[in-house]
Amino acid sequence: MPRIDNARYKYVLEVLMNESKIGFFRSFIYSITSFDKYRLFLRQSTGRVVAYLVLLSLVLALVTCASWYPMTSKVVNMFSEEILADVPDFKLENGKLEIYAEMPIVIDSELPVVIDTRTDVDPEKILYQYDNVILITSEKMIQKNYMQRQELSWSMYGNIEMTRDTLAEAIPLFRPMLLTIFAVIAIFFIVFFIAGKFLSALIVSLIGRAYNSARGIRLSGRNIFKISVYSMTLPLIAGTLLNILRISIPFMWVLFYVGCAVYVIGAINSIKRELDAMYAGNIDPGSFDGFGGFEGPHDFGRSGSNDFNSGGFSDSDPEESDDNIGPENNADSSGQDGES
Repeated sequence: MPRIDNARYKYVLEVLMNESKIGFFRSFIYSITSFDKYRLFLRQSTGRVVAYLVLLSLVLALVTCASWYPMTSKVVNMFSEEILADVPDFKLENGKLEIYAEMPIVIDSELPVVIDTRTDVDPEKILYQYDNVILITSEKMIQKNYMQRQELSWSMYGNIEMTRDTLAEAIPLFRPMLLTIFAVIAIFFIVFFIAGKFLSALIVSLIGRAYNSARGIRLSGRNIFKISVYSMTLPLIAGTLLNILRISIPFMWVLFYVGCAVYVIGAINSIKRELDAMYAGNIDPGSFDGFGGFEGPHDFGRSGSNDFNSGGFSDSDPEESDDNIGPENNADSSGQDGES
């Protein structure tokens, strides 16, 4: 059995005791600033890692939705003001529409609108001039396009009465309705945003698996997923800021995965360097029980294997017993060496 360096062993044990469970903010900082700290994330349970991804995605989604609100409110206000400014005096009564302005009124846009409430006008002649149009007459509204024609008769509204003044009073009532629609859209966005980040984490995990295999470290799939989740922190923040600032970058999704890959590769390289240092310093890797599933000083490398799924990085959760760690094991090992 290799000799255990007491100073190094004490340091690792202290790190395990003090940093085995990391809060959201420390995880947030570590995931951005230090590849070396990624080994601490392997100590976290899968549930804590998932909770981190959900909370981070939720915060970023809420920030994104909040950035939409000023523009949405401005559009609603402009829409209300333009309606009142452009609508002439009118009266809708007993299924008949009267507009007190010179006819016809033509509003040119992508979808032209023609208003002509004169009783002696043939609607078909007007519709014939357009392939795509909305025509408002004294009796109905007609929408025509290349595929179909739809009609809405004013008589459908019964004895309702409306004028320009009553419309002006009703427009403020539309504002809460539009904001409610905005809230519903925001909720759907948040749900799909969070779900999309889980899919992204799985894709990043594939990158981690490929590099892990190439390096021969043999981290478990669960631990690679943990690294992948935390590697997404900075790319997610950068993408959110670009969306808020309305900065469009071609192939942004490619840059996102490149950024994640940089962190995944950096984290795996850091773990590999630590393992190499263990061997070079004649330090028993079993002292790193909490960092990724080392099973204890006397469990690592029984057959000289470098398999971190069995004697190294296992899929066991951090809540499992740490009874194998402690200075008493060091003393026992030294005693056994002396007896032999």
